[in-house]
Amino acid sequence: MRSLTLLFRPLILAVALMLCVIPRLAQAQAQAQTQDQKLYLELWAEAEAFRSLASKNFLAALKNSSTPEANLTFAELGELLWLDQDNADDWSIFFRHSLVNFVATGNDIEFVYFQNPWADITLITLWSRTPKDNRLRIVDVGMLMSSVIRGAKVPFQIGRGWMREKAYAPVAIGEINAKTTNQITDAGIGKISNPLASLTSEQAEAMVAGSALQWMEYQTSLLPLFADETGIASAMRAAWNNVMTAVNKKQLANVLPANSPIKKLNAIDPALWASLEPVAYIENEGNAVSIFASSRNPNTYAALAIKGDDKKAKITHFDFYQFSDFLDKDAK
Repeated sequence: MRSLTLLFRPLILAVALMLCVIPRLAQAQAQAQTQDQKLYLELWAEAEAFRSLASKNFLAALKNSSTPEANLTFAELGELLWLDQDNADDWSIFFRHSLVNFVATGNDIEFVYFQNPWADITLITLWSRTPKDNRLRIVDVGMLMSSVIRGAKVPFQIGRGWMREKAYAPVAIGEINAKTTNQITDAGIGKISNPLASLTSEQAEAMVAGSALQWMEYQTSLLPLFADETGIASAMRAAWNNVMTAVNKKQLANVLPANSPIKKLNAIDPALWASLEPVAYIENEGNAVSIFASSRNPNTYAALAIKGDDKKAKITHFDFYQFSDFLDKDAK
């Protein structure tokens, strides 16, 4: 395996070079109040196609959208992040609930960020046109703790940023992700200086190590939902099963609190309900919140809150959220 310094040196150099060019071009685009719509749509289609396919078959996604050089970096990066050599499944889990973010610049290299809000880490991918067919493909990749995108300074604090917020967890995750998204956009259009421009190779190494720890924290936090133990986690599983049964029978009003938005919930596409998977679980002094994100539409997630234990628990809150709803609030 190449050393971490060698692995990330080309990416760091590319980022440094592009950050010198992007703000000037993007400022002109901002003045025109538009991006190149044709390029934007092309890059969005390529990036989302990659994410969607990677969430099911990562190796097929690489074959379709990535260069051999980037494939090698993906493999080596995966070993460091997921702590195993056969890491295609781990990459699929990462992409299943990641959000796509970028600013189309018209430069030779385009940056596309895949934000995984649940682990609070971001994959940065560099895309360029290949001579063979002039298609945009991934040419390099790197992983970052999203807190650094939001402006965190050395020494970098390890941990999911939204877990340190005082807000209700489903709201905190939306607010923190909005800060990450808006920072990427503001840096892309030259509104602010890009926090990645000053990263050294040693700090880039720290990004990978920190991201690996945050991914492990994220995965470990879900274990109670899959264990056979009793307690409030068991009550959460039962509550979720009751909700899903009520969805199928169109009887949500029978299991949810009186102030629940039943009309809105009944209008949700059954396919979206079926795509929900657990991505967060927090419990505290007899209260628990579990969040379920859609692999079909990562912008959407549902939150279920209960109070009690496995002997007696009641649902205190249930609703759907969208990450996009938090963006304008954060910008203001």
